[in-house]
Amino acid sequence: MTDLADWMQDLKQMRDELRLQLHLGAKEAEDEWDGLMRDWDAFLTRSQFDKSAEEVGEAARELGLRMKEAYDRMKKAGE
Repeated sequence: MTDLADWMQDLKQMRDELRLQLHLGAKEAEDEWDGLMRDWDAFLTRSQFDKSAEEVGEAARELGLRMKEAYDRMKKAGE
């Protein structure tokens, strides 16, 4: 093989690896999003029942922190 052919093969391999990493990253972000939305739905359901304001507030703070952390990770990954 010539140097150019080797270089082209290396580029194709890097392209394929990047495509896989993008796919895996997107899947990971989607899975995290799905988990957060399940937690959101559970929070809404719990908050509609006879819970004290303190319990609802604590659940909201916890969910808010998790959502902010997820947002920060996704934003940083996109930079």
